[in-house]
Amino acid sequence: MDEAMRIRIVQTAADLFHKKGYRSMTLSELSAQLGMSKKTLYVYFSGKEQIAAAVLENTMAAISARIDESTRQAGDPLHLLRNTLYGVKQELVKLNPMFLGDIQKYIPELWDRIEAFRAGQLTFIEKLLVQAQQAGLIRNVDPRVAAVLMSESVQTFLRPDFASKHGFTTIDVAETLLVMFTEGLRIHNDH
Repeated sequence: MDEAMRIRIVQTAADLFHKKGYRSMTLSELSAQLGMSKKTLYVYFSGKEQIAAAVLENTMAAISARIDESTRQAGDPLHLLRNTLYGVKQELVKLNPMFLGDIQKYIPELWDRIEAFRAGQLTFIEKLLVQAQQAGLIRNVDPRVAAVLMSESVQTFLRPDFASKHGFTTIDVAETLLVMFTEGLRIHNDH
């Protein structure tokens, strides 16, 4: 099987999912966009669900790569956390929240994989918070609770309806959350 074609299909599907969500994007649109028949599309993927899974796998792989890179670095744990979360945000904004909402509603098995992946990332956040606490950089809070609050806040406030309801962009909300968590936890020695 032609790996370059498979990558092209996933990238084109990611663009269409971003524009239309999962439910509204059709394989006919995808095949037309690619200039191929639906029959050829089925040579590479069994259906739309498998394509959506490949799009999400790419995003999760990119996020894992960013986290792995940060794990290998030394330095201020809060700085590493902020840089990593900024990189994760860059990957997440490529996914339309409507697409993720459709996945949650229509493909619960795939949503469960996303949730399991997200739960795995909590360990990374917690580890950096423990390091920051040991270095005397952050307040005396339970790192596990802080990691869960951070993760759940991102899930709650990066919904498209939240941002638009208040006249914000999703990027503005994500930036503010990052600052609130990293700077809110930091001990400031201004004296």
